[in-house]
Amino acid sequence: MTRLKRSAINLLLFTLLVTGTVSGQDIYDGPHSREFARYLMQTHQFQLAASEWDRVLFLYPGDTVARLNLLKSYRLGQKPGEGLTRLNQWYPTGSLSRPFSLEGVQMSLLQSDYQTFNALINRSPGLSGSEKSDYQLGAWLLEGRWIDLPSGKRESSYSMGATDARLLDLYAKTRNVSRKSPAASVALSAVVPGLGKIYSHDWKDGLLSLLFVATNAWQSYRGFSKNGTRSVTGWVFGTLAVGFYSANLFGSWKSAKVYNAKQVDLIRHETESILFTR
Repeated sequence: MTRLKRSAINLLLFTLLVTGTVSGQDIYDGPHSREFARYLMQTHQFQLAASEWDRVLFLYPGDTVARLNLLKSYRLGQKPGEGLTRLNQWYPTGSLSRPFSLEGVQMSLLQSDYQTFNALINRSPGLSGSEKSDYQLGAWLLEGRWIDLPSGKRESSYSMGATDARLLDLYAKTRNVSRKSPAASVALSAVVPGLGKIYSHDWKDGLLSLLFVATNAWQSYRGFSKNGTRSVTGWVFGTLAVGFYSANLFGSWKSAKVYNAKQVDLIRHETESILFTR
């Protein structure tokens, strides 16, 4: 069923349920559009709700309640970029009221638009100091740049004013997360194949790398020892050993990167579950 058909069916059912089938009644007027938009939001059909709130705003351009509900529909419908665009069109400068600040701040974080986030925080006098610190600490956690800092220097000034215990717990966790150096991982695997992957907690691939390189190197050594430089076996297994060794170096670099990314993703996921349910 296409979205257009689904929208039409929803509109028909809602109209029959709420307004009846009174002859000549305009189901597209402002009041009915509002009712239908609220119904769509209640049933979590947020993208369709956004279209309906757009209809309301076409009829009543300055309706702040409709504007706020449109932004909420965009946010919950996973279209924060469109919501930020509309917010900027309506209020390009000046202070924002608390409800619009909250929507804007959350949409900018969902969009990973930290520049817009900081601008909105500065335009939000309705948010308390502790709320701003909570969101700023959350943004610091979401951005993930803390992983590149030494554990002793992973400090956020926003933690001083934050009051959300869950965010503060996550902040404390970041100070104990070990970052794996890709360069160190490559260096270790250059000395002992697979050791860099083991350093990055990738034990299985590390041991497999060691096994493949060692096995092929040994077979190559046996071939050359037996038949000299004319040994086909020596050259074949030697080529394989070099190939596995090179792949092991690249794999070790990637393994460290993947390990670091996983640590950031774990913190980011927990941060999102806190910030976006406030």
